[in-house]
Amino acid sequence: MTDDDLRFGFGKNWADFVATQLTEDRIAQAEKHLLRFLGLDNLKGRRFLDIGCGSGLHSLAALRAGAERIVSFDFDPDSVATTLQLRAFADSPQRWSVTQGSVLDRDFMNTLEPADIVYSWGVLHHTGAMWKAIENAAIPMTPDGVFYIALYSSDAYIDPPPAYWLDLKRRYNLAGPLTKRWMEWQYAWRGSIWPEMRIWRNPLEVIRSYSKFRGMSYWTDVRDWLGGYPMEFAGNRETAVFCRERLGLDLINIYAGEGNTEFLFRRHGAGNYWDQIVASRKLVPLTGPFIHRTGHAYQLDLPQFADRADDSNDPRRSRLMLYEDSAPLGFAHQSHATIEAHGGGRYSHWCHYFVFSASDNSDPNSNGRQYAVADDGLP
Repeated sequence: MTDDDLRFGFGKNWADFVATQLTEDRIAQAEKHLLRFLGLDNLKGRRFLDIGCGSGLHSLAALRAGAERIVSFDFDPDSVATTLQLRAFADSPQRWSVTQGSVLDRDFMNTLEPADIVYSWGVLHHTGAMWKAIENAAIPMTPDGVFYIALYSSDAYIDPPPAYWLDLKRRYNLAGPLTKRWMEWQYAWRGSIWPEMRIWRNPLEVIRSYSKFRGMSYWTDVRDWLGGYPMEFAGNRETAVFCRERLGLDLINIYAGEGNTEFLFRRHGAGNYWDQIVASRKLVPLTGPFIHRTGHAYQLDLPQFADRADDSNDPRRSRLMLYEDSAPLGFAHQSHATIEAHGGGRYSHWCHYFVFSASDNSDPNSNGRQYAVADDGLP
């Protein structure tokens, strides 16, 4: 049996989501997340390309944010049909077009009109040829545009490792309906329910509030994760290096630590709205000596940011971004044990102190690099 035989029907999953789970609140959350990561108040005057549009939710979010032009396409006919339903829900605006196509088809990509924001969330790693998909996806970028992609990161899947998840996805797609439901509940128990119960928090509340992150429903994303095949993983640094060396793109924003790492790139040497963000950013240098905890982790006090740090009541409150030689690392909200064991630019802003690691696990006291934080407002 080939990977194509096991290909997951994303479109059917998203059709069910739109029919049973889509609400105005979910649309608003998707719009908020999109704008926040882009660092924009709205998308007025900007052209938005949604590669692998899935449910069409993010295209609708771009429409609500005021995009001048939205083009959505997907390889899956069911996803195209679902996105067309959302377009009809929005009164079929002429500035939003929906079509079928493949990001792996370079000729097709060359027919697309230039876009100021090229967007692809959780799609390119499911094509069966991820690096080719990334390369082709960047074709429609305008010279001063941005490239916003989200990819499953091998850095976030350490225990169990990527090989475990690839095997699980194959077994899920081969299973019957009852076995699939059982596997979904097993995943939810291990990943959400039991971990919350262990720290005396209500897991049902976590599931109910899930849409606040991206506007998706919890169970839709569980099925999407378990079924998503074919599948490839990429390290955060690996992706940044590929885009820089192969495509001439500079990383300007990153949010890591979840299953998908979100990346925002622009062309090397290009000027755009991000220059204003950089100019207004207030970097606070981290000055050593940094106290070595154990493993790859180093620590220093940050009392001036204590009122906005993560704590036991709100373990994802902090919005601090760590910079290494002016490059964002974005691997926030990590457990101290994970930072100690794996490093790789992971960090934690907890109460009055900051625990972090260098991107290559070197000693930040002696590696010659400059470290700083900014209250940039991570998604």
